[in-house]
Amino acid sequence: FREELRTAASERPEKALIIALHHAPYTADINHGSSVPMIEFLESAFEETGVKPDIVFSGHVHNYQRFNKQYADGKIIPYIVAGAGGYDELHPVAFISDKRFTPKSPLLEGIQMENYCDDKHGFLKVAIEKGDNGLHLTGEYYTIPHDNNPENKNQATLTDQFTLCIN
Repeated sequence: FREELRTAASERPEKALIIALHHAPYTADINHGSSVPMIEFLESAFEETGVKPDIVFSGHVHNYQRFNKQYADGKIIPYIVAGAGGYDELHPVAFISDKRFTPKSPLLEGIQMENYCDDKHGFLKVAIEKGDNGLHLTGEYYTIPHDNNPENKNQATLTDQFTLCIN
């Protein structure tokens, strides 16, 4: 993994550095919670190589969550959990007031939840376009209705969107 980071860094800026994982490093759901081993693995690789990705995607958790993590060097990396695509049981997001969780962990330093959807299934659409001032990665999260009305069957609703400019 570390060698892949180094290789990817040598090919930039004409490419985006995207990491995709199964287990979510950061998640606020009540079923799984953040993966400490994934956080430690990623952070040690970033520190050792001096290379950070532009964005991190993960699944495993059956909902949608979007976080931003600001690093000491000022870089902000989006961490996206998109796992509400098929499994019928969605995982609810915990609230700060939930006494089972302690949001003051040093592993969570710099992390901020930007948006989430834990009550509808959905899918994430990602596009990358090259422009005059670099690459633009756009993410759009769509939810689908749960009702049995046949007229709503193919209606997807844009629930969240974000744009990342990669120079």
